[in-house]
Amino acid sequence: MKNKKISKLSDHNKLINLIAIQGEKDVNYLLQSVDRVFIEVFNLEQKDLPWLSNNSEEEWNIVMRKVRLAIFKLYFEYLKKERTYH
Repeated sequence: MKNKKISKLSDHNKLINLIAIQGEKDVNYLLQSVDRVFIEVFNLEQKDLPWLSNNSEEEWNIVMRKVRLAIFKLYFEYLKKERTYH
């Protein structure tokens, strides 16, 4: 039942839920950090990021939002791996 609810969410809502589950307090800082990754690593400009521009093609928008979600998922999985439990 839970998987059906998750699959119906938009990528943006999945991203927000993932951040909320992790208990991150500074959501804007995290989002801006990933934006910097796109800009620096992929050599994009800020206007190329669909969530910062209204002029992007739908397919580009979909792909970029999925990549953004994947980056966050990888980041949080890395943090989970690095945690020490006592």
